[in-house]
Amino acid sequence: MIEKKYIHILIYPLFVSSYLNANQGCNISSFIEKSREREESNPTFKIREEKIKKERKNKNIELKITKKLTSIKIIYENQTIQIKRTPKNDEHTCPPFCIQPMNIRGVKTVGELEVLDFIKELKGKEAKLLIDIRENKEFKQYTIPGAINIPYSMLKINSKYQKQILILLGGEKIGKKWLFKFVPTLLIFGTSDEDEKTYNAINTLLKLSYPNKKIYYYRAGIEGWNRLGLTLY
Repeated sequence: MIEKKYIHILIYPLFVSSYLNANQGCNISSFIEKSREREESNPTFKIREEKIKKERKNKNIELKITKKLTSIKIIYENQTIQIKRTPKNDEHTCPPFCIQPMNIRGVKTVGELEVLDFIKELKGKEAKLLIDIRENKEFKQYTIPGAINIPYSMLKINSKYQKQILILLGGEKIGKKWLFKFVPTLLIFGTSDEDEKTYNAINTLLKLSYPNKKIYYYRAGIEGWNRLGLTLY
């Protein structure tokens, strides 16, 4: 017997997918906005941010390629060449600004043309969400048109907001596991190809059993979008 809550989806798939697009986006945006307002009104929020900045400034961290790779050496035209990264400024360190991998466990990585196609289909028959994983204050400054904001800080493991966000995405918790049966296709992006939050957000969803075929990864992020002169909102 088909569960009652899924009957309307099977009978009216076209209507429901369009409904999910509009309503899931609005519900998630409303939830994020209210949650961030509560967080930022908390006196410990600013204290925590300042503490993180001071800790990073006091640590003499170099700019690695990845957390485990500092450089590589090769012989080129009879010379030993060390390939490493050059920091843009004193705060440009790895971590957190490490180069992220192109592939994430079967998730399709896309470029700008695929993102544009995705944006055109946001109000189409299939439920889709374009997700900016950056913090809410960054999202408010500018984003890719059509995006909603789900900060990684609210999605990560042990976040008090994670359960509500997963439910808003269409997830259902059965015992200790999550079921993602009727869920939207997500295209997730962050700041750039150095943004570990985007990589971590996708990995978090995959570990919770969100289907990898329902996730796209725009690795270049806001910086890649802006570098090509594409419109920001």
